[in-house]
Amino acid sequence: MAATASAGTACLHAEGLGGTLSVQSDARFRGVSYSDEKPNAQATLTYDGTSGWYGGALLTKVHFGPWVQSTLLQGYAGRVFGLATGLDAEAGVQVNRFDGITRYNYGEAYVGLLAERWNARLYASNDYYGTKQRSLYAELNLNWPLSASVQAFAHAGVIDTRGGAYAPHSSRTDWRAGAAWRYGVAELQLAWVGAGRGGPYTWTADEHRQTWVLGLSVAF
Repeated sequence: MAATASAGTACLHAEGLGGTLSVQSDARFRGVSYSDEKPNAQATLTYDGTSGWYGGALLTKVHFGPWVQSTLLQGYAGRVFGLATGLDAEAGVQVNRFDGITRYNYGEAYVGLLAERWNARLYASNDYYGTKQRSLYAELNLNWPLSASVQAFAHAGVIDTRGGAYAPHSSRTDWRAGAAWRYGVAELQLAWVGAGRGGPYTWTADEHRQTWVLGLSVAF
């Protein structure tokens, strides 16, 4: 996903250390804006090690509305296991730390399947965004080349939460579809991003659930 460091993406790159610097018109995670629907910049660092081990981190500013701001440090680590020709499995953990809003801190464990043109993952948390709710998030990501430098992509996800102080049960869908154009170490991406109503998020409004997102990233 473009708005945040995606757990498991490092395993799709060559072995070693790398990263990106990027800007986007609206930073969205699982369809929900964490930049108050304004432009955002972020830096990521990834490591793909031997024997299928990988890890990474993301650093960015987040804005949960005009008066609630923080720095987000997200980290993940996992391992890929070969299943068959062209198909791998993975398992790992992802943690999110907000220095100004520590009540939002949470972690997730995940498992997934990886292929050349698609991947699917299931994430689980026992305290999603500090709501004391147990969560399950399932996602499917697709990608296919349109030319040597242009690639189309699509994402669909659904989150389900139960327990906690805010709601006994809630769910929310999200989606992302668009295209990316790569030139050297730079990539320009345009996507239509949206989310359904409801869900466990306490800072988002239902009237701004869909938008176009333009992003530019440079790899190093």
